Amino acid sequence: MDRIRPWRLWLVVVAVCALIRCAGQLAGLPYLAYELAYTTVTCSTPIMIVIGILLNRPARPAGWIVLALGQFCYAVADVLYSFDIWSTGTMTEPTPSDLLYLSSTVLAGAAVLIFIRRRTPGWDLATGIDALVVAISAGLLTWEFFVEPVARDSDLTFSAKLTEVAYPILDLMLLILAVRLLLRSGGRTPSLNLLFGYLLLMFGADTAYAIVGLLGGENATEPFTGGVWVISLGLIAACALHPSMRDFDSRSQISAPDATPARLTMLTCAVLMVPGLQLAEHLAGLPLNIPLTSIACAIMFLLVLARMAGLVAAQRRAADTDGLTGVHNRRYFEEALVTECRRAARAGYGLGLLMIDIDHFKRINDTYGHPGGDRVLRELAQRLAAGARAGALLARYGGEEFIALIPHVTAGELPQIAERTRMAIADLPIAVTDQALITVTASVGAAASLSPATDPAELLRAADQALYAAKSAGRNRAVVAPDLHTPTPTRT
Repeated sequence: MDRIRPWRLWLVVVAVCALIRCAGQLAGLPYLAYELAYTTVTCSTPIMIVIGILLNRPARPAGWIVLALGQFCYAVADVLYSFDIWSTGTMTEPTPSDLLYLSSTVLAGAAVLIFIRRRTPGWDLATGIDALVVAISAGLLTWEFFVEPVARDSDLTFSAKLTEVAYPILDLMLLILAVRLLLRSGGRTPSLNLLFGYLLLMFGADTAYAIVGLLGGENATEPFTGGVWVISLGLIAACALHPSMRDFDSRSQISAPDATPARLTMLTCAVLMVPGLQLAEHLAGLPLNIPLTSIACAIMFLLVLARMAGLVAAQRRAADTDGLTGVHNRRYFEEALVTECRRAARAGYGLGLLMIDIDHFKRINDTYGHPGGDRVLRELAQRLAAGARAGALLARYGGEEFIALIPHVTAGELPQIAERTRMAIADLPIAVTDQALITVTASVGAAASLSPATDPAELLRAADQALYAAKSAGRNRAVVAPDLHTPTPTRT
């Protein structure tokens, strides 16, 4: 069976049920006539998630199982709620269905949290700041429009107040997790879009439900809110049925979040929400909560400053780093070499320089393509970084050539360091493709400066001449220039 068909057919069923749910009530049909379409989707959603797990077989199904349990609680709550409305016509909070509804939200949040931890285990500071800015803004709105009005309502019992307050607070928690997942997704797949659509629509429907309740409307008979709930539940089941859910929680390869226009627009709206709320309350003649809004503005201002500092630091790192291998680039190395030479001259310690060139790299690219060559470069950079001496500086100097600066080195140590570097490359094969392992060798040219006035250009020239000698002698060897004033190198 084509694995694309189940989720598409399911969305068609959901669309029909949502239409029946809305149009049925607007047309004045009996309660069960349109509520049956709603409960059909509600009760089918956890079943569809389980079917999606069985069809697509994700490597780590824990998050999907928790999500299915949450939707099962939601389905049972809906059945109880619909039965009470049909049999009695009214409900007094709290009820058993409220406990199940709240439990389903907690379980949905736990599932999203599992996805976040697996997709982006680093919990990077930048995304955390972004999510916190959105949380403060949304939290202030939740307090002003939902929590505080409910707390002031003298007609509600204490247990009813707790129930009414729990819904917006848990919805806010779910929204914050959704923003965290989307901001640090590391790749937009259909399953991620469907999951975020579910979270966004569910939050919107719950918010509309709460607003109607605060205004004194009949929430249980609101057709459009019910239709949105049907669609949101359909999206979460479609997310599990879509084949892309197999790799949904694969670890992101993105090391840091980008400051995209969409992200900056979202943060701008979140920051402006607080003063906008205060202005709206002033124009409407409502009492202003100056301490609360002032504290919220101050915290978000500090968060934005921290975010800007993080962006500057990330851009600086990106400018100094080779994008393919993750080590420093040539520009950074050349600046660091000048600085280190001056420091060595003042302190009186020696400097060593290694130039490392992969042998016959063009042949690797011609045989296995540029992706194979890229894998060799990345693996080589990892080996060189892992075996580097403490305090050494490693950089990709250009193409297949790496360079390492080693401070506090003596003339006797440099030949051994150069030979160890060559052996670290040649001793173990490299997986150039998923099926092919090849042995890669490198030529190493080394030079040392023990004089009190080290010239960076002379040190580079000596190492380059040693590298040329190593390649001319047959490659896969390390050659050390005896000193900066003797251009003829000697083989180790």
